[in-house]
Amino acid sequence: MIQSLEVGIVAVDGLGLSKFYVEGLGFEVDRVLEFTVGTVRRLSYGPAFLKIYQPAEIPSPNAAAESWSARGGINYGALHVADAVETVSAAAKAGATVLAPVTSHRPGAFFALIADPDGNVWEVLQEETTTP
Repeated sequence: MIQSLEVGIVAVDGLGLSKFYVEGLGFEVDRVLEFTVGTVRRLSYGPAFLKIYQPAEIPSPNAAAESWSARGGINYGALHVADAVETVSAAAKAGATVLAPVTSHRPGAFFALIADPDGNVWEVLQEETTTP
């Protein structure tokens, strides 16, 4: 039985990307693990965990796709938040690209799409009965 799920990101600049998640999305650095093959920064935000892996040999950046949904496979994650407008604003100030602004997609529910500085896409979801 699965007890938890962590998302891992292979970063071109692990320190810089970790800084984005701390400053832009409120994650905290739990620990930094140094290995001969690279560095893992384990971040957390409540029950959510994120691993930023910086290989010793810096990887090449991802090739840009026409759209975040242009390729099959795992291409985005979802962040459930209390305030989508505030989250998207803080992320943008820290370096995120807003791919789709906060929009109501059904009564009491809002979503947005952002990309972190490395181009990893996150759906920001807010579900409640008040308008942002």
